[in-house]
Amino acid sequence: MLNTLRMILYLRVSSFANMLIYYLQRLPWLGRRISDRIYGNLRIKRIAAVFAFCLSLLWGFLAHSLYVGLVIFFPVRAADGHLSTPEQLALFWHIFFLLSFIIAGVANIKMLEPKRDKYIAVKLMRLSATRYMQATLGYRYAAFLVFLLPALLFFSARLGASPLTGVIVAIATTLWRLVCELLHLWIFRRTGTILIKHNLIVWPVILGGLAAAYAPLQLEWIPATGMLLINGPVMFLIAALGLTAGIRLFRFTRYEDAVEAATKRDDPLLDLGKVMADAQKSTVQTKESDYTAETLSSKAFEGKKGFAYLNAIFFARHRSLIYEPVKKRLAVLGGLGAAALLAVFVFRQQAASVAAGLGHLLPILLIVQYFLSVGERICKALFYHCDLKLLRHSFYRQAAAEHFRLRLARILGQNLLIAGILGLILTIVASVAGDFSVNRSSLILMWICVLSLSVFFSVHHLFSYYIFQPYTTELNAKNPFFLIFNWVISMVSVITIQMRPDPLYFTIAVLALSVLYLGCAFALVPKYAPRTFRVK
Repeated sequence: MLNTLRMILYLRVSSFANMLIYYLQRLPWLGRRISDRIYGNLRIKRIAAVFAFCLSLLWGFLAHSLYVGLVIFFPVRAADGHLSTPEQLALFWHIFFLLSFIIAGVANIKMLEPKRDKYIAVKLMRLSATRYMQATLGYRYAAFLVFLLPALLFFSARLGASPLTGVIVAIATTLWRLVCELLHLWIFRRTGTILIKHNLIVWPVILGGLAAAYAPLQLEWIPATGMLLINGPVMFLIAALGLTAGIRLFRFTRYEDAVEAATKRDDPLLDLGKVMADAQKSTVQTKESDYTAETLSSKAFEGKKGFAYLNAIFFARHRSLIYEPVKKRLAVLGGLGAAALLAVFVFRQQAASVAAGLGHLLPILLIVQYFLSVGERICKALFYHCDLKLLRHSFYRQAAAEHFRLRLARILGQNLLIAGILGLILTIVASVAGDFSVNRSSLILMWICVLSLSVFFSVHHLFSYYIFQPYTTELNAKNPFFLIFNWVISMVSVITIQMRPDPLYFTIAVLALSVLYLGCAFALVPKYAPRTFRVK
């Protein structure tokens, strides 16, 4: 077991060290001074590996501190003027429970997650699948407890929780993850279903969990969920289930099927890029119906030349990838709109109150528009079906600005359509719920926000793709600059929601930032994309 764990740590640290060297070479000024020969220098590689390991430990503590602090503690603390300290603590545990127990229990399980380390260790290096999984799970959740405990102790103590409560909740969270790992394994062995790959299950849980977690902050309502979490019998039950799950996972000796499902490939030793790409391939698969005689006809592209012709062919021959996400989002919006209208007729007084305060709910559109925008999936499809091969040619990279503009127009058109339907639904619901003449100014601000945010996120996804090009040949996003950039955008959205800015100032800021982002994109892509838009 210890030898297997050492091997796993070696693989991860070595991979992290190589990635660290690679991205240091991408930095301005410093990158030019780091030669490719450093990859073959054993002494420097050892130093880089030690530094990478220390950095990974530091990042573990920092990531959990940012998670507990910015995602949970800060939103609760922002309601300081409305809630007492015990009420804030109850909300803190409520949000923590929904995010760390419910959402993470469905969407953040590693048992069946396809990873390069798992493939290399089990398939190429022939390590025992059972020993690999036992060592991986043991290390993961031991590290998880060590990283989570200081953050939970510090931030919960700021709200009046005792250190003992923080320790118990951290241990319970770790043990609960073991229960979820065992549950996912049981579902897979009984049905052959890999639960974390079912978006129709995972995304409703994520969105519903987020709504349930943060809704009490807007409604100034204190649910009992948080106090139930730190209830003695509940903690005892979670501990008993977690210990039982941990023992069963450790004693389980037939991990081969689970590892095979996560690393199953047709010809793994011939093309490692293809091997790992299959794990993400389902999100960019096309359908036979995309390749009809009408679509393949050259008459559909008459009058187009160069990159306009190329992109027209791509968007025509990948309709299922491009338009189905839009149709699904419109269907979801229609269903939610019908449900909202029904709620308006059932809860007249509450609906009128919400409609009257529509302007103060505008910051929530940041999160809504982020999930409704279709740019990320289109960028992944563009990379997999078009750019992956063409980026190897310098003429294509040099013309990045031209095809950036063509693609932005396509993505922007789709997001504006989604934004228009969202604005129409909100207008109808708000008008039915309250007095239209009273809500007129709020509705105007809402429309400006919705349309501006559709522009912002259209630019954001494509700009991030061209400037950072995060996708490897396995379709994994490993660029740390890309991840940090997106993380900052997400955190700014969460913080803005909790600040409850004035609707007029918020709308002006959103409009100004969208225009500024658009201008920066048109200025920076021609300058930097020929160097950054490349295969990694």
